[in-house]
Amino acid sequence: MKKGWLMKFSLLSISLVLTSAGAISGNIPAMAKTFTNEPLSSVEMLTTIPALMVVIFVLLSSFVAKKIGSKQTVVLGLIIALVSGLVPVFSTDFTVVLISRAGLGVGFGLFNSLAVSMISDFFDGDTRAQLIGFQSAFQGLGTAIMTYVAGQLLKTNWHVTFWIYAIILPILVLFILFVPSPEKEGLQAQTKSSDKPAKQSTNVQVIGYVLFLFVVLVIYMAAQVKLALLLTTNGYGSATDAANIISIMSIGGMLAGFAFGAVFKVVRQYTIPFSVVLMAIGFLCLALANNVILAGFGGILTGISFSLFVPYLFNQVSIVSPAGSATLSTSLLLVGSNLGSSMSPYGLALLSMLSGTTAVNGIFMVGSIILAAMAVIGFIFVLSRRNKQVLKEN
Repeated sequence: MKKGWLMKFSLLSISLVLTSAGAISGNIPAMAKTFTNEPLSSVEMLTTIPALMVVIFVLLSSFVAKKIGSKQTVVLGLIIALVSGLVPVFSTDFTVVLISRAGLGVGFGLFNSLAVSMISDFFDGDTRAQLIGFQSAFQGLGTAIMTYVAGQLLKTNWHVTFWIYAIILPILVLFILFVPSPEKEGLQAQTKSSDKPAKQSTNVQVIGYVLFLFVVLVIYMAAQVKLALLLTTNGYGSATDAANIISIMSIGGMLAGFAFGAVFKVVRQYTIPFSVVLMAIGFLCLALANNVILAGFGGILTGISFSLFVPYLFNQVSIVSPAGSATLSTSLLLVGSNLGSSMSPYGLALLSMLSGTTAVNGIFMVGSIILAAMAVIGFIFVLSRRNKQVLKEN
């Protein structure tokens, strides 16, 4: 099996569309005018229902992959996403459009975890870490491009914007042609150890990483959700300034994803405490900011740290998960991520309560303190594990 750049690109390309369900969120006002008999909340559901289906099918994907194989599961997911994504181009029936959006989430959910776990099937060591970083960057790049293109197509009408999902067709062709089946290559852990497939399972380390990601996600969402309120209530910026900062955060995060492999070579097992400290500093800057520049610096630090933190976790679960359970472990991590995002309004309300103030700055200050504490805990954990390894070697 050749693992050249074309195979790597074809494997990474499936991540270009993974987080693109919200790329058509700008359609809502126009679609609301078409679906006048539907309440606005129902129309808005067209942007949120894919995420719900992703959470469900990301858990089922490992079991589907066991039955039909990893490559076949990705191909099935891409086909479902392609067909479902394009249905709204041709339909003005709300129920049909809603079902198609749910189908898009089903497709994405089927190959979401495999986009990471298949990297672990084919690669290891620094190459695996680098490609997992690239995978995260490809998600951001794809979402940014598809959101921009959808915005331009919206000038015609909302139906046309759904043509952005036609990009799935060349991705599907590349994946079929240049990415081999891990099972046929004899690369997956369960095929190495015995002819009988290993039972999917998890362990304490994987659950710990899932909980860690959940907490960080809840806090991180403050930088996305509360930034405009922070700037406007303190009188040093506008909602447009906040949008610009979030855009720069995304770009910084994408670049950090591409640089993850190089950073990982330097900080290694200290990646978690290092990245969480960066996020804590970013939140502290946002809490203390009295101008757009300092707030922007805090936002960029937050975006960069997040894009270092997440690829490391996905890389780690592929290492520490039980034999043959990398896909399930990745799925659990994705569920933790999605739940953290969806539960963030309640988490941010708790942070506000803990701050003892109604000022939005308090959320960022408390978030910074919690992140700093988590970084210290992470650092102590890494040190203790290293000491145990030294003692074992001696």
